[in-house]
Amino acid sequence: MTSFRSKHFPSHRNKLWMLQEFAIYYYGIFFFILMLAIIIRVAAGENILWLGIIGAPACMGLGNMFAYAKLKRTYAEIFFLDSHFSLISLYEIQYQPHNHVFPLRYANARNEGDRISLTFLDQIITLKREDWEDFDLIWSCLQNAHTTESS
Repeated sequence: MTSFRSKHFPSHRNKLWMLQEFAIYYYGIFFFILMLAIIIRVAAGENILWLGIIGAPACMGLGNMFAYAKLKRTYAEIFFLDSHFSLISLYEIQYQPHNHVFPLRYANARNEGDRISLTFLDQIITLKREDWEDFDLIWSCLQNAHTTESS
């Protein structure tokens, strides 16, 4: 079994900490929108109490939802086992102990310069060179498995 980790692989296993690292960006965006709405209502002379009471939890909830989605889209590890492979997202590292393994022949890997595109779980995944220290080794594993299967 060969395993490669991206720069996104967590250095800790604290679920809340990792979620907040990804959510802070979205909190900023949603709270900025909320503050603009509050400023507009203050300028119009309207009451802002309910906007603040409902808006703040809504911003937190939306920020967390977007963070969960980003955790699912951010791949942190790739495994190669014989003629199979598995991509593991940050969400799977934190919340799901089981991983899906697929035959490499279904990956349809393509090297596009500083990116590798491959098919995984009915979607096209792009691995960027800047995210993976062992980018060339990953490509060679994909190529070796492809040439081994075709011979």
